[in-house]
Amino acid sequence: MPQLNILLSSAGRRPYLVEWFREALTLNELSGRVILADSDAFAPASGFADAHISAVPVQEAGYEAWLRSTLEEHRIGLAVSVNDFELSRWSRLPEDFGALVRLSAHTQSFVEDKLETASVLGEAGLNVPPTWTGRDLGEVGNGPVIIKSRFGSGSRGLRVSQGAGVDDVVRKVASEMYDRMGQRIEDSAMALENVIVQPQLTGQEFGLDIVNDLSGRFVSVLARRKVAMRAGETDKAVTVDAAPFINVGRQISEVLGHRGLIDVDVFQDDAGVISVIDVNPRFGGGYPFSHVAGARVPAAYAAWSVGRMAPKQWTLSTVGVMSAKYVGIAEVTS
Repeated sequence: MPQLNILLSSAGRRPYLVEWFREALTLNELSGRVILADSDAFAPASGFADAHISAVPVQEAGYEAWLRSTLEEHRIGLAVSVNDFELSRWSRLPEDFGALVRLSAHTQSFVEDKLETASVLGEAGLNVPPTWTGRDLGEVGNGPVIIKSRFGSGSRGLRVSQGAGVDDVVRKVASEMYDRMGQRIEDSAMALENVIVQPQLTGQEFGLDIVNDLSGRFVSVLARRKVAMRAGETDKAVTVDAAPFINVGRQISEVLGHRGLIDVDVFQDDAGVISVIDVNPRFGGGYPFSHVAGARVPAAYAAWSVGRMAPKQWTLSTVGVMSAKYVGIAEVTS
């Protein structure tokens, strides 16, 4: 039986991902282990994995040596992270870190910069909202606006404000600002540069997973209508027909050339126009709704990792499935 060992890094609060990658081995009739790497010795997902490795924090100088040693010692054939700062570091590692699912350094650099993301996607012909930094608010106007971190993760700094009062809100967000590696910004002018402001779009918000294979070839789009949010993450959603979003998905795939799945947030207005508002190059908080509706993207990852074709149904979901997240608890050991 072919073997595949999988490393899930920074997935400590996502036991479901561990379970779904273990299921991926079974569906592909592969032997192997799913190993969790997390800097938290009491990570909730540790009890669901075959092993738990203590990770070196991504900001530390010894991180690269630790990761290389881990991949070699455990013969990892597929490595997946769900941490934005870690993925930023992965993008800059040498090419011989071949097991990592990551973007190129060039693509990662503009995807993690929301101002640059809007610019690049707009130049490629996609609809994106006008975007300003906290130091350039001359054209904002008086309508409602979205204020967020330029290098945000997990909806950090997200605010909604009427344009008339935006200056005060921008300064408040800037006082809490972090850079792309999660370090606090003390310089006030630089902090303002790291705040972005966009008009609040009208219409319906959807979450998309744009799935490429591990060679970067477009495979499918999974689509969900967002029903409720909690702490900046989708809390309830219903799967919808992906057909209206296929062209947008293909366009983004061509621009990014990403390997695996990326999470994309879009708005569709009453005329059917789709605007892209955010891109996250990882399994995001929306994928579980597609998995509950039948998608098996972790299994597709496993198939592609051992040189196989993935069944098409693994990258599709059943339309009309409503699902919701809930709070769980697990015993953990050090």
